[in-house]
Amino acid sequence: MARKRISQAEEWQAWAKRYDIDGGVRTFESGLSLKVILGALFVGLLMMPGSIYMSLVSGQSGAGAAPWVAVILFTELARRSFTTVKRQELYILLGLASAAVGAGGRYSGYIWEAYFIQTPQAEAFEIADKIPRWVVPPKDSIAIAQRSLLHPDWALPISVMLINLVLSQLRWIGGPYVLFRLTADLERLPFPMAPVHAQGATALAETTGKRETWRWRVFSIGAMAGLFWGALYIGIPSLTGVIMAKPIQILPIPFIDFTRSIEGFAPTGVFAMVTDFGQMLTGFVMPFPVIITQFVGALFTQFILNPQILYRFEILHSWHPGLDVRATGLMNWLDFWFSFGLGKSFSFAIIGFAVSLPMLIKYKEAKRKEVGERGSLRTPPGRGDFPIWVAGGMWLAGMIGFVYLVHWMVPHFPLLFLLGFAFLYTPLNSYITARTYGILSRDLFEVPYIKEATIILSRYEEIDIWFAPFPMEDYGRGTQHWRVLELTGTTFTSNIAAHLITLPILLISGLLVWHFIWKLAPIPSSQYPFVQTWWPIWATQRCLWITSLRDGQSQMLQAIRGTYVAAGLGASLALYGLIWLAKLPSMWFYGLAGGIGADPGSMIPLLLGAIVGRVYMIKRFGLKRWYMFNPVLAAGFSCGTGLAAMAIVSLAMVSKSVIVKPF
Repeated sequence: MARKRISQAEEWQAWAKRYDIDGGVRTFESGLSLKVILGALFVGLLMMPGSIYMSLVSGQSGAGAAPWVAVILFTELARRSFTTVKRQELYILLGLASAAVGAGGRYSGYIWEAYFIQTPQAEAFEIADKIPRWVVPPKDSIAIAQRSLLHPDWALPISVMLINLVLSQLRWIGGPYVLFRLTADLERLPFPMAPVHAQGATALAETTGKRETWRWRVFSIGAMAGLFWGALYIGIPSLTGVIMAKPIQILPIPFIDFTRSIEGFAPTGVFAMVTDFGQMLTGFVMPFPVIITQFVGALFTQFILNPQILYRFEILHSWHPGLDVRATGLMNWLDFWFSFGLGKSFSFAIIGFAVSLPMLIKYKEAKRKEVGERGSLRTPPGRGDFPIWVAGGMWLAGMIGFVYLVHWMVPHFPLLFLLGFAFLYTPLNSYITARTYGILSRDLFEVPYIKEATIILSRYEEIDIWFAPFPMEDYGRGTQHWRVLELTGTTFTSNIAAHLITLPILLISGLLVWHFIWKLAPIPSSQYPFVQTWWPIWATQRCLWITSLRDGQSQMLQAIRGTYVAAGLGASLALYGLIWLAKLPSMWFYGLAGGIGADPGSMIPLLLGAIVGRVYMIKRFGLKRWYMFNPVLAAGFSCGTGLAAMAIVSLAMVSKSVIVKPF
């Protein structure tokens, strides 16, 4: 019997339906209340320092734990008060707690810039003395020497950030909302993964009732596993770092490097096994064919393609024995994989257009109907909608202000490029992304390195443009958030109001927390193994980009080879064509293409999770029950990991704060 060909939309929607167990919501209520705001701020601000600390130590923020801590506290208080909690309140609580924990991220860039301006790389490439003042104070500033974010020298960079923040609120409310109305209301695209995210808001809501359900039991199991893992992976290094010059790591963070061990039979191959086995939970959830084919593609690259073909034919010519995974990866990237990756990404864009265009034509044929039917822009009563022209005006005002701000930063950069990206590329790219999220819950269209290519094509030789924000944004991903609001029955206006009310508090607290953590120890240093491992290599890559036009001899320009770009494009399209002709699932293509050029060691935890889920969990619980358990188990594990890590990190931070005091 001939294999039946199914479309990508049908394939991904069928997978997503395994998680759709709630069936949607028809009524809407506000989730905004004083107790929700206070609860989110309390939990978020309490956990923000630990979240920042964890991101420096392990590369993980731990922000996923805070919302669930807020939910647990909220639901337990409700139960003891003999009342129930609306899932609208829980969804607002989840969002606010996440925003509170992540608020410090607005200032992390300043720590990075303060490090970058002092690096040997910035000195060697003659960049350090040319970085604009609106980015970072001079490298000899007292603010950098004393590691202080409260020094007046930071006034200009922080002021620029605050102005852009106000403008971005207009853009990121107006833009995604317009796209949501066009794709979810008018075209009625399914957004197949939105029900998965919506479950997070209701996983514990029913615990405020008279009886506990399976959700609480599954959440508790995940939380206990997370507590153990957090203590082992984050806790021990954090505590020992207080009393030792070099912390003890039961498992090296962030990976165990086997690259030198395999160079005898696989020269130019890389293999660094990631030690964060918490990613197994992601392996439980991700489609099994994607993970398996991705791992196969990575193995083929590092043990056959790189050493036996590319190295033998001297395409990978910069490598020499003795290099670790970071240096080997950088050399291979410059010699071949940067250009090949460009071509591969262009193939994703072409395939995305080919998949989206027929769907767009099909959906446009639908006639206008009543609320909830394809072709209608009429909104459900009580959802909290506002006129599309208001949202469009918000986006337009925010984007005009943004372009003016960037033009003030880089007055000599061609204004035409900024206007083109702001008012042509951004709307088009955002609409395409919104549609692909609405159909496949993934981004199929992304032009790689378009900002870098634009700067190079403009022949603009000043380095200030490399530090300025660019009016090139993608609002398509944000449409799914509005769909989740709809599924949870949360009014749109209550969600917007909650975030705007808490924003000023989070801005001030984020600044103070980063200032305190920077005072504890230099960043990077041995106390922060993740950034100590990766920031130097990121600094080198950044210098290569910034100097790409200097004298026409830049390593970055020389790394862009048309033949290799064409090879990446042609090979990827050919692979997709073969899979299509064989009527195999498109997941095979995305897995193989994603794995080509990657490090198989980084996929070990995902692979283990996928195998355990397929071989044991599904047989043990059944397919439907296991896919019901997955999101709740992952949430519990994230919560447990965060709780353990935050508790131990708090002790470490208190100890360090006492030690560093001059008295």
